[in-house]
Amino acid sequence: MTLLQTRVDDQTARRFEKAARDRGETAYSYLQRMVAEAAAAPAPETWDTHWKRLKSLKLKPAPQTLAELREAAGER
Repeated sequence: MTLLQTRVDDQTARRFEKAARDRGETAYSYLQRMVAEAAAAPAPETWDTHWKRLKSLKLKPAPQTLAELREAAGER
């Protein structure tokens, strides 16, 4: 079975059509709304924004590294 020219198994297509009917929409209008909402979602965080956000937190460095803590505890 195809759903908007995408091949899916029959069970998935039936479940999608049922979900659309439960929401009072056709399968294609429901899919269109889902795609529009996904496109409007904010972009995922990139490494550049991650490092900028991390820098803005102004975190202090740890007093000891994990290796130093393990060494002090006698672990290897």
